[in-house]
Amino acid sequence: MSPSPRRSGARTRSASALLAALVLAGGLSACGDDDGGTATDPAGTSTPSPSDTPSETPSPSESPSQDPSASGDATPVRVEGSAGVTDAVLVDATEGGGSPSEMAVALDTDQAVADFGMGLQGELPDEVAAAVKELSAPGTTPYGAVVSTGCEPPRSVAIDAGEAGFQVVPALPKSTVQCLAPVTYVVVFAAPDA
Repeated sequence: MSPSPRRSGARTRSASALLAALVLAGGLSACGDDDGGTATDPAGTSTPSPSDTPSETPSPSESPSQDPSASGDATPVRVEGSAGVTDAVLVDATEGGGSPSEMAVALDTDQAVADFGMGLQGELPDEVAAAVKELSAPGTTPYGAVVSTGCEPPRSVAIDAGEAGFQVVPALPKSTVQCLAPVTYVVVFAAPDA
């Protein structure tokens, strides 16, 4: 007996559902980078699946910072270097503007803080001003530098004293992640007065 040339409606629906699932999976896989990674949401608004979470838990000083508009707090960052600086914080914002520079700017007056914030966007100028107030202490001068724009925060910063001022060099993670929107990372620290 030969099979009937007519297909049942259930088989047609199953084939259509399978085809739709394959098209959707193909479209989603196009969101990845060339190395097979996946696109990430820098604002952290999506919940990662268990397979997306890293198997290695970063130490507190290496954990990625959150969007300051969500948390309102600056994140401590590990400091190295010859400048005698022991504490620094990282303030960040998605599409926060600014251009990375290795040279830190003195933020010792309200006008200096306002001038530094001119190139920044959104809530980032206010977050930097709050970090400056938090770090201000007698016998120190606050400084700030836009250290990077990208997907991931620096793991640490090296702060060295030079003839032209303080040089701030971020230790950025090696990453192949493609950003949906760049994040601006600003380091604020208080240097001991000479």
